[in-house]
Amino acid sequence: MDRIEIARQIASDLHAQAVARGEDPLHPYAFVKAEAKRREIYVEKTAPGGTMLNGARATFIPDAALILHENVGTPFEQAFLVAHEIGHVELGDDPNAEPILNIDPARSSEPSPVGIDRVVDYSPRQRREVQMDLFAREFLLPRHVVRKLHVEEGLTVSQIAERFGAPFEVVAQQLLDALLLPLIALQPEAERVEHSLNTLQANAANHRGRAYLLEAGPGTGKTQTLTARVEGLLSDGIDPRRILLLTFSNKAAGEMARRIAQKDKSAAAAMWIGTFHAFGLDVIRRFYVDLNLPKDPRLLDRNDAVELLEQEFPHLNLLHYRNLYDPTQIIADMLTAISRAKDEVVDVHKYTELAAAMLREATTPQEQMTGEKAVEVAQVYQAYEKLKRQAGCIDFGDLVSLPVLLLERNAAIQNHLESLYDHVLVDEYQDVNRSSVRLLQALCGDGENLWVVGDAKQSIYRFRGASSFNMTRFGKEDFPGGERSRLKQNYRSVEEVVSIYSRFSVDMGVGDRDSGLEAQRGSSGCEPELCTVDQAQQQTVALADTIEAMRDQGNDYRDQVVLCTGNEKLSNLAQDLERLGVPVLFLGSLFERPEVKDALTLLSLLTDRHAKGLVRIACWEEFAMSLTDVGVVIDHLRCNEVTLDRWPDELVNVPELSEMGRTSLAKIARTLDGFDECSSPWMVLATVLLERTQIAAQIAVSGNIVNQSRGIALWQFMNFIRTQPSGQGLPIKRLLDRVRRLVRLGDDRDLRQLPFAAQGLDAVSLMTIHGAKGLEFNVVLYLD
Repeated sequence: MDRIEIARQIASDLHAQAVARGEDPLHPYAFVKAEAKRREIYVEKTAPGGTMLNGARATFIPDAALILHENVGTPFEQAFLVAHEIGHVELGDDPNAEPILNIDPARSSEPSPVGIDRVVDYSPRQRREVQMDLFAREFLLPRHVVRKLHVEEGLTVSQIAERFGAPFEVVAQQLLDALLLPLIALQPEAERVEHSLNTLQANAANHRGRAYLLEAGPGTGKTQTLTARVEGLLSDGIDPRRILLLTFSNKAAGEMARRIAQKDKSAAAAMWIGTFHAFGLDVIRRFYVDLNLPKDPRLLDRNDAVELLEQEFPHLNLLHYRNLYDPTQIIADMLTAISRAKDEVVDVHKYTELAAAMLREATTPQEQMTGEKAVEVAQVYQAYEKLKRQAGCIDFGDLVSLPVLLLERNAAIQNHLESLYDHVLVDEYQDVNRSSVRLLQALCGDGENLWVVGDAKQSIYRFRGASSFNMTRFGKEDFPGGERSRLKQNYRSVEEVVSIYSRFSVDMGVGDRDSGLEAQRGSSGCEPELCTVDQAQQQTVALADTIEAMRDQGNDYRDQVVLCTGNEKLSNLAQDLERLGVPVLFLGSLFERPEVKDALTLLSLLTDRHAKGLVRIACWEEFAMSLTDVGVVIDHLRCNEVTLDRWPDELVNVPELSEMGRTSLAKIARTLDGFDECSSPWMVLATVLLERTQIAAQIAVSGNIVNQSRGIALWQFMNFIRTQPSGQGLPIKRLLDRVRRLVRLGDDRDLRQLPFAAQGLDAVSLMTIHGAKGLEFNVVLYLD
């Protein structure tokens, strides 16, 4: 995301330079054509679908110094297409890259970490698309410009949009970025100090031939070794398009792509670098006909899957899993079992056979009941797969299991995919599950030129079927004859930390006497400390004192992190530290945050004719009213059918209502004027935040970390609701139901991730141990 922000800042500087030359940004098409002319680039319009566009909406033809774009839309929309192509020119793009078909002026700067964005976040095409779209929007509507117009001159979104001839949604998204996210002051990227490869690293990087597993503990330079292997392959003349690099998390994939791009930008763009699930999605899209799927199947998350099954569930005549009143949790648990089956590549037919066999072989009442339950899960599995096929959908478990079954059952496709790659590299091998291993077997056969790196002691995805069992099998049952090696030198931590880790790692369940590491940095002279308190409530005070002491020693708040075993502990800790004056960086459960609850409650007024949400809305400064007034309104609405647009006229005649109550109700009605239960939730809240209240502007001018956290939470929430999955029912009610289900199922965890812009705030980071994997801080404090 730092590269995207750099692109935006370059675009903002270009805008300022153009204005200084006398160009007028209020005429966007002329403005962008002037920038092209300065570069001696011609701009021409053509009919949509023109041959020279090659399926894209716009294209840059270097040999002719020509930007060609389709002649549709408003001047701003056409200007955006031209600015998008100028981004390719300015930032340097691969001229042989496939054309971009989807240009989105209202694109978010970061994908919401839910749904399909969890899978495709780090594909090269997606990164390039995001970067160019954000460059174009920043060139036409810099954040500092729209911020000034809104905060200092008091212009609303609609007024700014009218001034620039831009769509409401585009200006609103740019304002959300400008007002709710902290300003990012990018520092020149410090050059990563890379040591020369030690003997073990060099041997691993230079290995060729049979399958190879490199065991690399924390800080041992496994990424540098992997990057060196890629460099070596390129030096051997291997076409980068024939190198496949897979990992298990988007974060790891992004880091791999970034590190390789630092060495060879064009090679990084040409290689396939991504997660197993992203690769599986690519296979599904390429061979959708063979899988009897639509060309671009919709990806269901667990919340969508529960919703898909809820209507069918009462008709399945289950006995052990029967709950007609509220089957949500039961369905979710059964879907978890189905997903785990897919992790083991057990499809619905195999699962049904195994469940039937279990029931047949039962000899005790307990075994009988277990078998009957398994048969019912199989029955749900069958219904679920049928519903998915009818809806043209796939789920997360399908992303690897379907390609595996396809390749194992179709020799022609298997041979084709195997022929595409000469070398397959796998990062984070400790986190693969059996379906991932079988995918590798289908792609690599006996493992020739398969190279994997991992550390069983760092596995964090066991709930998805990952197991050190897979590392134990490597070179034996999996890829027989494969070789193994282990890195021993730690380059990240000082001797005191490495010594503690080494003593601990030897006694881990997946450790052995050779698990210890050697510290390359030597001693710091500062031993790790164990601090204890007499009473639990004293922990936070001791922690705050330690944080301030570390700050006095030159460690800023942003250099410190507190690790804990669970998010609930962190939520309480965040509140306690803030009360003690320690700024913290922690979103917690997004839907439990007060500002997000406020937004959801405001939306509920458009769907709930009894307006029970007034109990919360009355606490807003903008709409303050007494609880007595709230009770009067709710009682009146319970007995009378009054729509929101009639509140000012209808409720003004209620004698028990105070004058303050009437005024607040009129304000609420004006704030939501023009919207109803059929409105887009994003459009409603964007209008409220940026058009009809000063909520976002007030957050923007506050330097308080607490208020900045409010802004970050609201931005994350707006990003979440921006692209909700389609389905039956009214949009706002669907959103409210979706949020309730996400919270109930605990599937909102990914929304706790902080956006990139928040990472520069001078505040102490609070993280779970899993969430902190791979990050580096000067001071690490652990609370238990």
